[in-house]
Amino acid sequence: MSSVDPNGKEAVRRRELGERGTGTSSVASLVRVLDEGRLKPKAKEQEVLDVATEYFLEHGYRGASINAMARSSGISKESIYRYFSSKQQLFEAVIGRELIEYRRSLHRLDATLRSMDLRAALVTVAETILGIITTDRTQALRRLIFDEATRSPEVGQHYYKIGPGQAYSVLENVLETHAHHSDFDIPTLARHFTGLLSWRVTLERQCAVRPQPNAQEITEIAATLVDDFMKAFLKPK
Repeated sequence: MSSVDPNGKEAVRRRELGERGTGTSSVASLVRVLDEGRLKPKAKEQEVLDVATEYFLEHGYRGASINAMARSSGISKESIYRYFSSKQQLFEAVIGRELIEYRRSLHRLDATLRSMDLRAALVTVAETILGIITTDRTQALRRLIFDEATRSPEVGQHYYKIGPGQAYSVLENVLETHAHHSDFDIPTLARHFTGLLSWRVTLERQCAVRPQPNAQEITEIAATLVDDFMKAFLKPK
C-alpha cells in the first residue's frame, strides 16, 4: 500500500494547481489560484520558476530539458519534479506567473485613472503598457508563448485573456465616462486604442527595427499615440 495520503496537504495542493496524473496541467487553474492569492509559491518553488524562466528564454521551449536545466542551475532534478511533473507544466507555470504580474500592474491603475482627465488617463495607460511590452524580456516571452500556442492553444488563449483582455477591461473603464465623445462603442474604442498603441511599436521591436525604448522615449511615444487616437476616434469638443 502506498504511504502517500491521497487526501493530504500535498495532494490537495497539487490538485489546486491543476496537476494531472499524465503530467499536464491547467493554465486556468494555476492562474486562478495564484491570482486570487489563495496559494503563494514556496521560496524553493519560486527559485525553480526563476531558473526555469531564464533557461526557457535562453534555450526556447523545445531546446530545454529538465535534466540540462538542473545541471546548469545547481537545482536538483528532484526539486524541480517536486513542484512540476513535466516540462510542459513547468513552462505553463512560468508563463502564468509572468501574466499575473502584467494583470496586477494593470489593476493597480484603476483607482488612479478615475481622478484624471481622459488624455492624462490614456497617456498613463499607454506608458504602463508600453513599459511592459517593449522590453527585451517581454518580447522574448511573447515569442515563446506564441510558439507554444501552436501546440497548446490554451497557452495562447490564457495569454490573450490575462494580457490584452485585461488591457481592454481597464481601457473600457476609462472610456466609459467619455462615451458621448465618440460614435464608436466602448469595447471597439478600447480595441482600436490598444491596436494603435501596440501594433507599430511591437512590430518594430519584433523585426529589430527599433531597440528597446527608454523611459523618455516611451513617454513621447505614448503622448503621440494618444493624441493621434483622440483626433481619429473622438469628436472634437
